[in-house]
Formats: sequence, C-alpha cells, structure tokens
Amino acid sequence: MKERFHALAGLALCGALLLHRVADTRAGETNSTVTAPNASVAPLWGRLLAGPYLVGFERVFRFDASRTWHVTRHFAGNYAPDQHGRPVQLNIWYPSSSGATGGAMKFSDYEQQAAPEEFSTFNVLMNGRNRLSAESSVPSSQLEALRTAQMNARLNEPPAVGRFPVVLYAGGLNADINSNFVLAEYLASHGYVVASISLVGPTDETPSLDRAPSDVETVVRDLEFALGLLAERENVDRTRVAVMGHSLGAVEAAALGLRHGNVLAVVALDGTYGFKGSAEVLTNSYGYAPNRMRAAFLDLRRAQGEQDADLDLGPIFSFRYADRTLVQIRHMHHSDFTSFAMIASRFNVPIKTNYVNTGWNRETARRGFEDMCGIVLGFLETKVKTNAPAANSQEETVLQNSGIVWKHIEAQCAPPGPRESLALARKSGIGGLEAVLEKCAGDQPPGSCVDSGLFNTFGYQLLGQGRVNDALTIFETAAWAHPASANAQDSLADALFAAGEDKRARAAVQRAIELAPTDPTIQDAARESFIAEEKRRLP
Repeated sequence: MKERFHALAGLALCGALLLHRVADTRAGETNSTVTAPNASVAPLWGRLLAGPYLVGFERVFRFDASRTWHVTRHFAGNYAPDQHGRPVQLNIWYPSSSGATGGAMKFSDYEQQAAPEEFSTFNVLMNGRNRLSAESSVPSSQLEALRTAQMNARLNEPPAVGRFPVVLYAGGLNADINSNFVLAEYLASHGYVVASISLVGPTDETPSLDRAPSDVETVVRDLEFALGLLAERENVDRTRVAVMGHSLGAVEAAALGLRHGNVLAVVALDGTYGFKGSAEVLTNSYGYAPNRMRAAFLDLRRAQGEQDADLDLGPIFSFRYADRTLVQIRHMHHSDFTSFAMIASRFNVPIKTNYVNTGWNRETARRGFEDMCGIVLGFLETKVKTNAPAANSQEETVLQNSGIVWKHIEAQCAPPGPRESLALARKSGIGGLEAVLEKCAGDQPPGSCVDSGLFNTFGYQLLGQGRVNDALTIFETAAWAHPASANAQDSLADALFAAGEDKRARAAVQRAIELAPTDPTIQDAARESFIAEEKRRLP
C-alpha cells in the first residue's frame, strides 16, 4: 500500500503549515502573529512553532589528522609538515531543557566566532564568510538590526537528558556554516541534534570548493569525520542518523547516504543534481552506485520553471531500493531553502524588478520556507523517529491548496547479497533464490540484482575454504543472472571441475569461448588470451 504524503508529514504540517495558513487567510490579519504555548519569540522564525525543548548551541573545532590542509611542499621543493591536519568545524544545535544561561543569542553571535589559536588561519576564512553572508543579506541600513535580532538558541546550554537523532547538514557551494540556522534551531527544538559542517577547499592555498568530483569527495569525507565526532557525544543516538544538504550540499548528502549504512534518511533541498545538465555532479562522484541507496530520500525543491528551473530527477528515480518522496513548492527561489528567506521577509529586502508580478515575492518565500521546515520535520519524524502520525484529510486539502506538488515512490525490495543469497538457496533451493532475485529486479533483468564482481569474489573465497557446493551455488547464480558473461561461465567451470562434474565443466568452458568475442566486459587486448586459455582447458 502506498504511503500517503499527509501521513508522512502530518505532525509537522498541523503545527507549522496548517496553522500559519489559517492565520494568513484571516481578513485584515495577513501579518498577524500566531499565539500558541510553544510559539517562538525569535523574529526570524515567522510562524514556525517550537517543539518541547529549548535550543542549545555550541561550536566544535577538530583536526582530521588523516588528511593535511596546509601545503607541505612548495614550488621550490621545500618540505614543511602539516602539524595538525585538516580543520573541520561543527556548529551544533541540540535539545536543552535547563535555560541555565538565561539569554538567547543574537544573530551577531552566529556571525562573529572565536576559535582556538591553532585554528586562526581557518577562522579568518570562516569569519569572513559569516560577515559577507550577513552584509549581503540586508541593506546596509538594516545590518545593525539584523545583528541584534534575537535567536532561539542559547550558547553552550547543558543538553537535555537522553539521546536524540542526529541530522548532519552541508550547505551550498562555499556557503557559510550558519546558512540554515532557522531550520537547525527548529529541528533542535523538536528533539534533534543538528550539526552543520564547515565548507573549505582541499588546502589553505585553495580554500574555496568547486563542483569537481574531488571537491565533492572532500566534503563527503568531512561529513564522515563529523559523524564520527558526533557519535562520541552522550546526547546523540548514533543509530538514528539523517543527512541533509542544500544545493551542492544535497549532492554531498546523497553521496554520504549511499555509502554509510547507519544513515536512515537523506533530505535534499533544491539539490543541484536535479537540474538538467547537472546530474553528473552526483553521478560522477566517487563510488556512485545508485543501487546502494537504502536510506529514505526526500527531494524537496522549487517547482518546474521557478527561477528558470528545468528539472531532471533521473538520479532520484535510479534509487529504486530507497523509499523516495519528491516535493515541489511553487513560488520559491534557490536561496529560499535557506534562512535567507526569513531574513529577507523580516527586513523587507527589495526584490529585483524582473521578479515583480511573477508570483514570487518575499511573502511567498517565507511561506515556502515555513512549509519546507514542516515537511522536513514530518519526514524525519516518520523515517528517523518512526513516529508516523495518523492521516488527516484536512492536512491533505491544505497541501493541495498550497501549491505543493508531491510524489511518493515506494522502494523495490532490495536484492540479497552473496551471503544472503547462499542462505536463501540453502533454505529454498536455487529456484527459490532465483524467484526472489526476479522479484527484486522488477522490470529489469536479473543481472541488475546480482553484482557479478561481489558474487565472483565470494565464490572463490568459498572455493578456497573447500566449500565447493556453496561456491557452485554462487557461481551458478551469477551465470544465470548474467547469461552473456564469459567470465561467469569461466568461474562456474572452476567450481564444476572442483566438484568433479567434468562434463558440465567442459560445457561451461565451451560456453565461455562462445561468449568471449562479444562480451563487452572483456577488454579487446585481453580477448584473444582469454579464449586461448579457455581452449587449453578442453581435452
């Protein structure tokens, strides 16, 4: 049964989307403030409702000693070792319940940060980005008002008792580390530890990032390092992990979701990979293998045509073993998926003349951002906390009337790996295993569910252990799934010879010889030698 979207996001939509929609439509009260027991007093939160927790905030600075950041060899050949390693900063928002420090932070507390002396070079870069982000967000006459605006977070508050799911965040290309502080505060108030990472280039001489696969990999490794640091914290539940990103950060979030088995959910905010001509930023990333995606995936973006968006969601459709939810919000721009939407709305930042009368304005941006926060929270509640709320037809009506387009795609059954396949074959026979693999393949050939390299390696491991019958099962499965593979027949022949089934083994060798001339997996330079070697195996 397909999951209904309002059941996915109902809890948050009741609290954030539905309430502010009702308030907005009251006659003469377009800018009214919603009054509720948990309403936020932070002016940049708009109509978002806080959860049951106060929000604590802290910065963590660490060196990843497995990598270098300072250049160690210059053009003259002199060598000066990097004594520390690659600097990584985490800004962490977390549930708190004490309010011991009393006062909430100001925006300037995000903008201006101190760091340990050994991070001084790095901190100059980070402070510069924070300052540039603030100064470019509002007119200069409004800058002081922005800097003194009250936040919802409190600096270095004691954490609330308990362990909470973690949401790891990566901003867009070279974004400042606080680019989505409103969303981070909001999620923390609802019981999540949210950590945003610094985004710096591969060395201190190239401190900015690019879209190259190597730079994407640099950020993914930073995310992995950060996740290791977070796992050591007493208030983090390392078994409930989500990763989220905006723009290029969504690419890096998806890459981490592909490779890290503890990631339960990926949230992509207007991800770069979803625009025509940009999918390669993800598909060319290191280790990209869409069949490995198992985390629930939320692709949340501006609608087709908004800000000239030309969508191509091919990469998402290829994650066929992942539960996917695709959401498009009308009248949104790329930056509206960050806290800038709330800043610009609060301070009435002028829009460019070419956007006048297009349907997009600061009000639609604010509403879209608030909707986004509610949808993200609902998704995380369902997929990470597994607190699925009851369906509510009123919420569905609100969604339909809010210019939000959504599509839910259920995950296909994930195929068994080599070890699981062997266990299934022992229980149900080869025929039973093949039936499972065909079901998992769906409308694709069975070979799409059988990784020939993994099965081949595992089969030879079994042969080396003297488990000939088990090896034979694995090689037979690989040959069945890849009927055009000469190498699969070659490996099958090895197992058959070891089992004493010489007649069947020679037939497999003969089949390998027949397939070799057209097998695209065999390089042309090796084709003749492969065939000659096979012929030598025949009497």
